[in-house]
Amino acid sequence: MTAAVSPTLPAHVQATGYAPATGRLDLRPDSPVYATQLRLLTARIIATANEHVGSSAVRALRVLPPGAVDTTPPPAVSDKPAPGAGAAPAGPVKTRETASAGYRLALEAHRAAVDPAHQRPAAPDPGDPSLIPADAREAFADYRTQARETASAIQDAAIRRARAERTAA
Repeated sequence: MTAAVSPTLPAHVQATGYAPATGRLDLRPDSPVYATQLRLLTARIIATANEHVGSSAVRALRVLPPGAVDTTPPPAVSDKPAPGAGAAPAGPVKTRETASAGYRLALEAHRAAVDPAHQRPAAPDPGDPSLIPADAREAFADYRTQARETASAIQDAAIRRARAERTAA
């Protein structure tokens, strides 16, 4: 059937299932390239399959992920548990709390072993005025004073110019 659609498909595509209730045909390609080709040719594959069967038995096509088909049967279900399945775990069971406590202990031991001179200091308080050197505070205060004076001079010049234009007009 797939040879009628494309001569290269039969060597790279395998029909893996058919659901008569829904009319879905499952196909598994052996590579992503052929999966794309199947998706592009879906309408032609359905039409060709129905033409060969003589009815509209195939109504949908599902392209499965590429790869080899697993033909091994599923393992037999047994009433007996697997060896070691019913045995209790060795040692105490770790929970989130005990694992976290162990982690915290290891972290504290590591921190104690680290040279304090190489540790980062705690984050400083941004509102602490002692963080800014005195000369920087003075320089900033001088800048603000100069900026105010400049803004005031510009405003005064603009007012004088506006008055002069008003009297000239």
